[in-house]
Amino acid sequence: MALIFILGMFLESIAIILITTPILLPTMTALGIDPVWYGVLLMINLELALITPPVGMNLFVIKGIEGAPIEVVIRGALPYVALMLIGLAIVFAFPPIATWLPGVAGFR
Repeated sequence: MALIFILGMFLESIAIILITTPILLPTMTALGIDPVWYGVLLMINLELALITPPVGMNLFVIKGIEGAPIEVVIRGALPYVALMLIGLAIVFAFPPIATWLPGVAGFR
């Protein structure tokens, strides 16, 4: 997850998925890690990448709409970065949180 977080600071989401998934997914399934849990963690991490500088696309969208300086937009996004990091840590520490809803829906 740290590698994906760092990649998210410099690459776009689709590029990260195309680069990392063919390598990491077979490795994780061989280690017995649930692919649904990995997918949820990946999506949280990629959403986090959209609001972290320097490439954070959503920051530039907000800057374009609002017209505020990028520094103000980044400062405004920092609480959300902290909340998403806390959410990522919780889902990472407690995998049943990510797999509970698909289990209730009848998958798995």
